[in-house]
Amino acid sequence: MGVDVVSLLRELDFGIEEGTSARSLLLRSPKNAIFLVSVVSSVPRVNAHTLRSFIARRSSPVRPLFVGSTATEGVLEQARAGVVDVLTQQPLQLILKGEVFSPSLEESAPEQPKVSPGRLAWGRWGIERCLLLAVTPLTQSQIAELVGVSQQMVSRVCRQLGSWITTTSAGVMLSDPKNLLERWRQEYPGAGGQQFGWYSLDPIVKQTLNAVSEAKLLDARPLVSGDVAADRLMPWKLPSRGRIYVDGPIDLAGCGFVPAPLDEATLITCVPADPTVWRLTEHGIFQMHDDMDLADAALVYWDVLNSDGIDSQEAADHLISLITQELR
Repeated sequence: MGVDVVSLLRELDFGIEEGTSARSLLLRSPKNAIFLVSVVSSVPRVNAHTLRSFIARRSSPVRPLFVGSTATEGVLEQARAGVVDVLTQQPLQLILKGEVFSPSLEESAPEQPKVSPGRLAWGRWGIERCLLLAVTPLTQSQIAELVGVSQQMVSRVCRQLGSWITTTSAGVMLSDPKNLLERWRQEYPGAGGQQFGWYSLDPIVKQTLNAVSEAKLLDARPLVSGDVAADRLMPWKLPSRGRIYVDGPIDLAGCGFVPAPLDEATLITCVPADPTVWRLTEHGIFQMHDDMDLADAALVYWDVLNSDGIDSQEAADHLISLITQELR
């Protein structure tokens, strides 16, 4: 069985895009460094013979990425010296131009999770959101597919959660959703990325619908979060600002908006850094709407709680009851 390169790269929080040829990938590190590599077919163990057997195109600027379940120490020394690029599964590490990328080796207790300095734990937070939104047990492979991470990462996170989850023959499920939701809220930094402020005199819901329509025309995959989404999930919040996730910057100047500073904006569009934002939008049992797609309930909860509306705390409390299944 070959190595699942994409899953390993995602576990290392790398962004992945197609490169200039069939086997090339454009990789974006967690610190936004860009690497163009050509993926060499994986082997059980990358060794000196593997390197000698690969004939690189001398005229190509694309560096080969050697992939294996393991690699010899000699190959790893060459990789750390910047001579070759290597991705291994055991241990999970990616070495590009001499820089080593690896997950945190800390396996912390549920109440004290650890994150490597300089890296954001998008994968772990996505797995925790997945468990929070689930209404039935999920196998580790189902969670991995939903979140877009490796099964090894799911297994590690489940071990870290300890007594907070229950394992059955059907899979795993949270036994303490309220405490996990609170911990996730405290740790999660928000979806990150680029935010753009817009101003309009229209009512907030109408602004949001107009922006969604424009974003759909631009194939920007809009997801509504914040006040408007909270009001759709639990009719309590009086929307005071719109918030939409899009997969690229969009110009709303042609549909009744003018650019505005974020603190003065009536609507914010966000190109998130969190790669899991779109993964869980239809996960769990939540009401669907024909006129707009909503971000998942956990993201909506975080966005509302971290907004400056006068009724944000009350709306967030109602969402807690929804997410922890008290009202489902």
